[in-house]
Amino acid sequence: MKQAETGVFRRWANGLAALLVLATVAPGARAQDALTLADGVHVFIGDTGEPSPANRGRVGNIGFVVGDSGTVMINAGASYRHGRALLAAAERVGGKPVVLVVITQPVQEFVMGAAAFADQGIPVLAHRASAELIAARCENCLHNLRQVLGEDEMAGSRVQPPDRQIEASTTIDAGGRRLALIHPGWASSPGDLVVRDLHSGVIFAGTLVSVGRVPELRDGDPTGWRDALVDLQALARAQGERIVPGYGPPVPAAALDTVRDYIADTEARVRSLFDAGTPLSAIVHAAHLPRYAGWAMYEPVHGRNVQQRYLALERATLAE
Repeated sequence: MKQAETGVFRRWANGLAALLVLATVAPGARAQDALTLADGVHVFIGDTGEPSPANRGRVGNIGFVVGDSGTVMINAGASYRHGRALLAAAERVGGKPVVLVVITQPVQEFVMGAAAFADQGIPVLAHRASAELIAARCENCLHNLRQVLGEDEMAGSRVQPPDRQIEASTTIDAGGRRLALIHPGWASSPGDLVVRDLHSGVIFAGTLVSVGRVPELRDGDPTGWRDALVDLQALARAQGERIVPGYGPPVPAAALDTVRDYIADTEARVRSLFDAGTPLSAIVHAAHLPRYAGWAMYEPVHGRNVQQRYLALERATLAE
């Protein structure tokens, strides 16, 4: 076979293998089921539902990037046990020790495994605002996860504050890999970080992006979030890069349109109902959005989003 034909076949085979992995990864997939996106860039695809005994709390995507001398984890998992499994799997797949964990947002499925890395002397990095939220509320997260998943699954889990904090976008060298840590401002949370591998261009967006799953608006600023998605799309389109969402499979830039639409549609619908005098008791039913009803977590999360946006409008009105 000619060299050019061999290259084409190899790319085709690798692409087919990636599609097959995406199609067959089960909810709550085992930690060792890593999807390879580019040379040295991998992701564990997690469940898109709520934490449950069935998925062991392994909700959301966890990435890792392998350099010449070490591996950087992108988020830490939902429990000490999960963190240990991720650490072992990443080092087995990449063949290099984990040297850093980057937390993209302060959500329980990304932070509760951090202690497993810290106990191995691996530093944990986050934006300062995320570190503050972790300290303020993650004891409650830990309590709730113990109630849902049980003491055995959560054994050894504890709140591990990040020991490295940043205030703004920066570029780091870790494990022989150069990574851009992008803080888009207050978007899905006040301490959002987007991780971009500068070698491959793969972008890890965390909770800024959900594919086929209703995003939690609790910590978000709707305007800042929409602006951040526009900027993220522009970056990805300019470089032809793939985006790894916090939930769901990796996607091209165009897929971010629906996330932005959901945020805008929810905000517009709640504002319209609020201005019409709809009471809080009726807001969830009245703000039903059929376009998104088939998304994962629609029933519990959309209702919470609607109530939170209503109360935010109420507070703004009272402050005038």
